[in-house]
Amino acid sequence: MREPIRLPLLSRVPAWAWVTIDAGVALVFAASFIGLASSRNLSQPDVLDYAAALATSLPVAVRRLWPRPVFLIVLLGGLGMRQFFIPHADLLCLPLALYTLATRSKAVLPLLVAAVATAQGVAEPPFSAVTRDQLGLVLAILTASWAAGTAVRQRRLYTEQLAAQARERARGEAMAERLRIARELHDVIGHSLSTIAVQAGVAGHVGGAEEMSRALASIEETSRSALRETRQLLGVLREDGEADLAPAPGLADLDALVARTRAAGLEVELHSDGDVGGEMESTVYRIVQEALTNVLKHAGARHVLVRIERQEDELRVEVTDDGTRGQAQPYGHGLTGLRERVHLFGGEFEAGARPVRGFRVMARLPL
Repeated sequence: MREPIRLPLLSRVPAWAWVTIDAGVALVFAASFIGLASSRNLSQPDVLDYAAALATSLPVAVRRLWPRPVFLIVLLGGLGMRQFFIPHADLLCLPLALYTLATRSKAVLPLLVAAVATAQGVAEPPFSAVTRDQLGLVLAILTASWAAGTAVRQRRLYTEQLAAQARERARGEAMAERLRIARELHDVIGHSLSTIAVQAGVAGHVGGAEEMSRALASIEETSRSALRETRQLLGVLREDGEADLAPAPGLADLDALVARTRAAGLEVELHSDGDVGGEMESTVYRIVQEALTNVLKHAGARHVLVRIERQEDELRVEVTDDGTRGQAQPYGHGLTGLRERVHLFGGEFEAGARPVRGFRVMARLPL
């Protein structure tokens, strides 16, 4: 069983917790910036200095909720604090706001705007080695913040794609399992009910007690067999207990299948010299079962020949009857299920009326 796609640990932290953390960080930045405004040789810091300090720091508290407005406000606030910043650029709040914006979108234009704004404040004449170092530092911090945000965004997209693919794969597997169960139910119930219906009709028209008793006994055996297979099939859907792990019907059960069909009044001749195992054995059984069911329901036949032959590199399964209604009434939807079964093994399947009379079902299964 495949393990489900688990989201990264930090993504499972509730949003209110992140906002609380950001609010604490914003208050620390605000206190630090106000302290800088009051201590950087400013005889009387005016209201604009404090407003710039607060505009640069406090919006960080809601950076996850409104990343674009927060980036613009922090960028403008940082421009107003250049006189008491060394170097003359915000290396704390602006990179953090840019990082948040990069986690939501490509943010190439905001990176360029932030780089130009900070470079314009730092690269003031006269140019010196210190100025170049400061310029390289602020640009490196901005670029690293944008790159980290971009990496986080791409990681989130990748995780979402994996989760979507896992959900789609699970839906596909569930659909395939439902189709398999429906196909099995069709084979089990369709054959059993068809046999029971024919036997019940025979029992209703015969006058002898012995023949009626034999027909009713066959109905009982067919019903019990169908009930066992249905319980086995639906047991895998139970969640409150263990499923019935009885083996699926195979070649060894063909004799019982033929006996039940004969009890319904149809002459069945079985020739089997094939020997396979696994799921292919169950597929061979279902092919014969569905073919016999169609003969009982549609063909109006008296005799059926079932031939299972193992050749060099394939197993050939052929069921033919001498019915008179194969031309006028093609057999039921079960043949579609048989064709799907055979194609799962890469085999070939044919079904159609014979030239003179009767119907033929043939499958070649590669070994």
